[in-house]
Amino acid sequence: MAWTDNVVNALHQGDCFVSSVHRANFIQLLDEIKYYPFFTRELCKCAFTASWDQEHTGIFRQTMQELLDRGATDCSYMLEKKLPLTQGRNLNERILYDMSSDFLKYPGQTPDESCLIRLSRSWVPIGDSALAASEIIDTL
Repeated sequence: MAWTDNVVNALHQGDCFVSSVHRANFIQLLDEIKYYPFFTRELCKCAFTASWDQEHTGIFRQTMQELLDRGATDCSYMLEKKLPLTQGRNLNERILYDMSSDFLKYPGQTPDESCLIRLSRSWVPIGDSALAASEIIDTL
C-alpha cells in the first residue's frame, strides 16, 4: 500500500476528517501533489488543513501551481506567500494559516494546542483535527 493510502486510512481511523467533503477534498489534493518534487509530510499536513472547504482547497491548489511554475524544490515560497494570503482574513483563518506555517517551519513537530484557545467555538474542530492529523502523519 502506498504511503498516501496509509495516510488517508490512518486519518480516517483517527476520526480526523470534519466532514465527508473534507475527506474527499484531501484525497483529491493528495492525489495531485504526491509526486511533486517538494512533497513532504509537512506539505501533506498543510493539504489536510486546507481541504476542509472548497475555498481553501482552491487557494491551496493555486499555491501548488505557483510552486510548480517557479520550479520549486521546497515549500519556502508558501511561507513568503502567507502574509498576503492572510490580509483581510478573519482571525480563525489566520490561526489556521499560522498552524500551516508552523508545519512547514518545524518538520516532524505538531504546534502546541494552545492555538485552539484563540479559535472561535465553531472553528475549534477544524484546528483540533489538523493537530490530530499532524501527529498521525508524523508516525507514518
